[in-house]
Amino acid sequence: MAFNEDRQILNLTDSELEDLIKKWLAKVADAYIGFERPTASADMGRDAVGFLSPLRYDGDWHNYQCKHLKAPLGKAEFVTEIGKIFYYANQGEFTLPTNYIFVCPNSAVRDVKKVIDRPSLIADFVIGNWDAYCLNGIATTPCPLTAALETAIRAYAFENVELWKASELVEKPQMRAVLHEHLDIDPGEAPRVQVVDVPEDVADEEAAYVTQLVAVFAAASGTPFTGYAEVVANATYGAQIINARRRYLERQAFRRHFRDNLPASQIDNVDEDVHETVIDRYHALGTAPLYERLTQIMGVASTAQVTGALGRHNRVTPSVKQGACHHFANVGRMPWA
Repeated sequence: MAFNEDRQILNLTDSELEDLIKKWLAKVADAYIGFERPTASADMGRDAVGFLSPLRYDGDWHNYQCKHLKAPLGKAEFVTEIGKIFYYANQGEFTLPTNYIFVCPNSAVRDVKKVIDRPSLIADFVIGNWDAYCLNGIATTPCPLTAALETAIRAYAFENVELWKASELVEKPQMRAVLHEHLDIDPGEAPRVQVVDVPEDVADEEAAYVTQLVAVFAAASGTPFTGYAEVVANATYGAQIINARRRYLERQAFRRHFRDNLPASQIDNVDEDVHETVIDRYHALGTAPLYERLTQIMGVASTAQVTGALGRHNRVTPSVKQGACHHFANVGRMPWA
């Protein structure tokens, strides 16, 4: 059965969570042009950073603070981490981040959740708790709340502070792909395509392999079929050509289903593993009747061993593997006729 990604995130260590976020930042290259994971001894409140401009800390940047606590994010941790960013920004280490994201799989305690949901309350919350948590909690020497710090805190746009718990984290674009790339998670089932789901009309992008199949069935039957509709009307070959399209369409549905949840390489490996399984047999049957080659290749393809998580968890149906062969025919890689 498919694994619960939320639970998998909750089992990560602090360092693994930070590494996961860094790998995710690298994945969303359209959002960030660079990223950094500062060392623990010099993080100054930054676990993972995404840069939105070549100016790095002189431009817009997002701070990800990872708190993989066994309990929800508490008041002390929240105030201290916010305080660190303002303190070190005031020291000239960096500018303030344009977005501050707490990555807390176990969410936050009620008081912290309340102020994050009501950003206008955060400045007073941090200032009011500074002496309790930040004065001696930021550095080895006391860090008093100066007038400059208070001004900076009150001027900050706290609506840009977010809290991501486990269930929200897995829904971020490309996050499932990162999880599946680095953890052995069952990807789950892709939707199946039934015969009744096959459209009556052949789409333009299907034309090449369907035209080849018409030629295969014409040669097998001795009937000069002139098009798909004539084959469909044939008692012997009609169901076969419809089923061939069903397999092609199931492969398409399979790829659409997993494209946002798995690395592209794992999805493409399905086609490559099928191709490696059938290609020698395909060439060996080069002088055989077309129909014999088609049916034998379908049989061999259905037994192809697939690598990666999709193979380990047996999530590639025989129809998807057979549909990959029709795709090869469609693009001219392994034509049927």
